[in-house]
This record gives sequence, C-alpha cells and structure tokens, in this order.
Amino acid sequence: MKKLKIVFLFAIFVSIISFSFMLSGCASKNTKKILPPQVYYKKALYEAKNKNYSAAAKNFKSLITNYPSYRNTRKAELKLGDVYYFAGKYIEAGGAYTDFLVLHPRSKEAPFAMFYIGMSHYKRIMGVGRSQNQAKKAKAEFEKLISKYPYSKFSKEALKLIKIINIHLSKNTFFTGLYYFNAGMWKQAAYMFKIVLKQYRGYPIIPKDLYYIYICYKNLNNKTEADKYKEILQTNFSGSLYTKRIA
Repeated sequence: MKKLKIVFLFAIFVSIISFSFMLSGCASKNTKKILPPQVYYKKALYEAKNKNYSAAAKNFKSLITNYPSYRNTRKAELKLGDVYYFAGKYIEAGGAYTDFLVLHPRSKEAPFAMFYIGMSHYKRIMGVGRSQNQAKKAKAEFEKLISKYPYSKFSKEALKLIKIINIHLSKNTFFTGLYYFNAGMWKQAAYMFKIVLKQYRGYPIIPKDLYYIYICYKNLNNKTEADKYKEILQTNFSGSLYTKRIA
C-alpha cells in the first residue's frame, strides 16, 4: 500500500514537470525575440530608403516601444511620422508628429514637426463644395507655426500654403453663394458673396465676387447698393472682365 502511494505521488510529480515544460515551450513560441536597438534602427532606415514604408514603420515602432532611452529613439519618433507621410497615411503621420511634439516640445525639430502636422491636414483637403474642415485645420496649424517660429524656413513655406488655402476657401464660400444665386435667392446669395469680400479681400476672386453682389442687388431692385458695389468694382478693378460686363 505504501509502495503504491509512492508510485502515485511520483506519477503526479512527473505530470507536473511535463506540464511545466509544455507551458514553457508554448511561452517561448509566443514570445517574439527583441532585437538590439541598432538593428531596429538600421532596418527601419533601410526599409524607408527602399520605400518599404510599412516595414520601416514597424521597425521604428519596435525601437520606440522597446528602447525609449536609446540615443536614436528621438530620431525614430520623428521618422515614424515621415514614413507614414510618404506612404500617404496622413492621419497616422499627423499622430506621430503630434506625439513627437508632446515628448519634445522645445526640440530643434519642432518647427519641422509642426509644419508636417499642418501638411497632414493639407493633403486631405477636399474639393470645392465639400467639407473644408481639413483646410481650416491645416491653416490653423500653419498659423500656429508662424506665430511660434516666425523666422523658420518652414514658416515661410507655411505662409505660401496659407495663401493657397485662402484661395481655395474663398472659392468654396463663393460656390455656396452661387448656389443661392442660381436658385434666385438674391438676399442669401448677396450675404455669402459679402462674406467672401470681407474674409478674402485682395484675393483673385474679388472682382468676380463684386460683380455678383452687384447683380444680386440689381435683381432686388436696390439701386443704392447695386451702384455702391458697381463703383467699387469699376474703381479698383478697371481692367477686369467683370468690370467690362457692366460698363
């Protein structure tokens, strides 16, 4: 009886040991090997150079996650945004650049990151007649960059892009006015055209905009307002095609 009990206990012990080895084997299979930091960084740079942006992003993220204090991790955080941007993944790029700024707000690369946060919105601007949220967000980010780093080369480029965005936004607001104009809703059309005049003074659309304001008031039989905008158009844009239309 005592011998039988010893055999039984030994069998249980063997089973426990076997089960432990089995679990250990499963764990080793499921655990991914963590590579040295320089390997992740070099692999990421290599993949990025060969335009394998998905693989590059994967290696940059592995480096950032496993080695937050490594000497090249800060570069990896910024380059992660770059590979997303070059891959056309603008939402992810904007997120990566934003993360970089949160971690390194006073970094010398901050103007670069701020510019490309703006570009991540700029690249998603939709056509006239559609939502302009991305255009407005891009403009806001570029203005923030210019305010904080007025002498940066990225601010100079941002200023050019703001002008392009404003031209786009002026066309979009004018398009809304034109919708009312074509529907014969003269008051609503004039209201939208006057928003264009107020917000985008000095932009190419203004002569056309003034002409349509003039037509709206003419159709409303408001001679005083019609003559007012006619005079503004003739005085400031004497050579315009739209001035010649009402000459």
